[in-house]
Amino acid sequence: MKKMRKGHMILCLIALFLSNVAIMADMVIIPIADNLFKTYGNPTVINFILSGAAFLSVFTAMACAKLLYKFSKKTILIVSMILFAVGSIFGAAVDNIYYMLIMRILVGVAMGFVNATAMALIAELFDDEGARGKAMGFFNASMAGIGAVISVVAGIFAVNGWREVFKVYWISVPILILMILFIPMTPPDKEEVQENGGTVTPKKPYLSHQIGLLLSCFAYNLIYGVIFYQVAVLVFERGLGNESSAAILSSLGTVGSCVLCILFGFIYAKLKRATIVLGYVGICLSYLMLYLAPNAAVAGVACTLCGAAYGYGFSYFFMRCTVIVPGVKISGSVSLTTAIGQLGMFLSTYVCTILQGVLNTTGIAALLPYAIGAAGVGAVLSIILTIRDRKFPSEYVEQ
Repeated sequence: MKKMRKGHMILCLIALFLSNVAIMADMVIIPIADNLFKTYGNPTVINFILSGAAFLSVFTAMACAKLLYKFSKKTILIVSMILFAVGSIFGAAVDNIYYMLIMRILVGVAMGFVNATAMALIAELFDDEGARGKAMGFFNASMAGIGAVISVVAGIFAVNGWREVFKVYWISVPILILMILFIPMTPPDKEEVQENGGTVTPKKPYLSHQIGLLLSCFAYNLIYGVIFYQVAVLVFERGLGNESSAAILSSLGTVGSCVLCILFGFIYAKLKRATIVLGYVGICLSYLMLYLAPNAAVAGVACTLCGAAYGYGFSYFFMRCTVIVPGVKISGSVSLTTAIGQLGMFLSTYVCTILQGVLNTTGIAALLPYAIGAAGVGAVLSIILTIRDRKFPSEYVEQ
């Protein structure tokens, strides 16, 4: 791609960073989770409304890997943002749970495309690994910051009626305009071919490293989703406040995520493969605090730490997936990582429902010890693999 002028690059990055409104769309409806259960009383459909967008984005993110070879990243982003605007702004225009479900389907389709394409574009804009790590960290920091803002605004709107939160999504219209004006029209990705026309086969094995990373990404998102989607349930279960309190706790998580994502590029430059160990430890500590939390203040600190750990890990998976595969596979690797992460987030609410049935509880607090144990296992495995990585480096080196 032709090198961009500094001013154009800044405006392009601003447009990309603001596209996180689509990726963080769930932050608007999380504060009204309890209202949805009380209003419609259909746990299966409501669970899908809460996390189904993440599930659908699994498939759109995987489809994005193919579309990137046929269309410009700008085209994919603009079409996706239009779908998002329609599905989100008019998400509760009709008082019907199945109508809301259909609108959330549009949001989910858009989420997967925007997430995968934005990350792939950043990888294309920054060839240098250090610069790419910092750019991805800042992108994820803006994701967290935007999530915090829209969550707080949604919580304020929710006090006047839960349907009011959908007004927050009108911000997608000016963002769409910025994307049209400042994101460059990149050519479709091309697979590297040999002189005889055949596709180049990478000479160094990389699939085992990629599969390991994807499994870790899936587990990380599954564990984090326990609180991300149901913090409002925990708030009412522990008597920590109302919808506004749930929104504040959610936003504190995104604030923590924002801060650590800004520092991610510098931390990754030092720790490389070991970076994710600290993320798992952070989730363990935050869930332990939530399990023992005697008041809203402790819960606030825990949610801040939890969000910081997630944003940090999120940045790691997207950065790592670009350095363990051949250059021609980066866009596909980003799309696959997006899909696997979203699948973990989606399944979290259903895993919680299954565990609640086994434990004969309707709350979230009783599930936290299991999440702590899972995160602890992740930390230990990451330490073992980091030690192994010193002898057998997982970074892909072009032949």
